[in-house]
Formats: sequence, C-alpha cells, structure tokens
Amino acid sequence: MSKIKIIAIIAIFVFITMACGGSSKPEVNAPSNDSQPVQQQASPIPEVGSARSNPAPIGSEVVADNMAFTITGTIRPANDKVTAGNMFNSTPEAGQEYIFVELNVVCKKSTDEKCSINPTFNMNLIGSLGIEYDPNIFISGVEGLMESTEFYGDASVKGYIPFIVGVGETDLVLLYDPFLGDTFYLAIP
Repeated sequence: MSKIKIIAIIAIFVFITMACGGSSKPEVNAPSNDSQPVQQQASPIPEVGSARSNPAPIGSEVVADNMAFTITGTIRPANDKVTAGNMFNSTPEAGQEYIFVELNVVCKKSTDEKCSINPTFNMNLIGSLGIEYDPNIFISGVEGLMESTEFYGDASVKGYIPFIVGVGETDLVLLYDPFLGDTFYLAIP
C-alpha cells in the first residue's frame, strides 16, 4: 500500500471514531422529587441538563467527560471573602457582586487513568439577564478556590469557582462546555 492510501485510511478511521464517540450526551442523575406535578406544554421540553431553559436541578449529579459534577453550595455575596484574601483583588463595579460556586468533581475513569478539570476554560455562569459570565481567575489569598487539576479515577476535587455577576441576577445556571461532547447546565442554589 502506498503512504497516501494508508494516511487516507487512518484519516477516515479517525473521522468515523470522532463522529461516533465525540458527541456523548451528559447523564443527569437528579434527586427524586415526586411532589412536583407534571406539566403539559405544546412545545417540546429540552432534555434535563441539556439547555439553559431546563438545567439539571439543584443537587443533581451530571456525568460527562468521564467525570461526575455536583454543585454543593454557593457563597453570595462573596465580596468580603475576596477583599479579605488580598487588597489587590478586583473589586466589583457598582451593581455587581462576587458569587462563589462550590463544585465537586469525581473522576469516573479507572484508577490508572487521569481526568483533567480546568474551570477557567470550560465553565461559565448565565443568569436571568442572559449574560454569560466568565470565571474571575485573578483572585489571590482566598482558600478553597478550584484550580486546574489532573486527578485519577475514583478521586475527587472540590472547590469554589468565583464569578462577578449583577446584584439582581436570578436563576443562575452553571454551564460546562467540554472539549468533546455536549454542553450541560446545572442550576445554582
């Protein structure tokens, strides 16, 4: 076989592999709440966790990228915590405040394989005003912030992701946009 044919076969194999396995739907394990009535609507409702309009409920675990994500709490406002950490930390503008979203991530791979999390590149916050907020990565002196981490199967990492949002923002949703696969949304308490 010529080198061109071999390269073409490899390229086709890679394309088919990515097409079949590259778009994995996140799995949502929502806490049961049998007391909510089922509502009938004319328009189709997006799958739980797959859209901003239908985020995974508070307390849910979403499995994607071989990791399980659960929001375990928030601190809002967190301005005092940031100011106490370092006087040179950014101060929110008038009408804005810090919110810390506490996230727990468990690696679902084997104990010999690594997971990788980078909250500054894969996560954003969206609220009732429809504005997408990036994490504020320029904070120092504050304990418990989640950092970019590699960790092995069955291990977990937990920490706060800091955002600056509008004071009146409600219905906050954390979105995770994986390198491969579908974006998912988690409701913020």
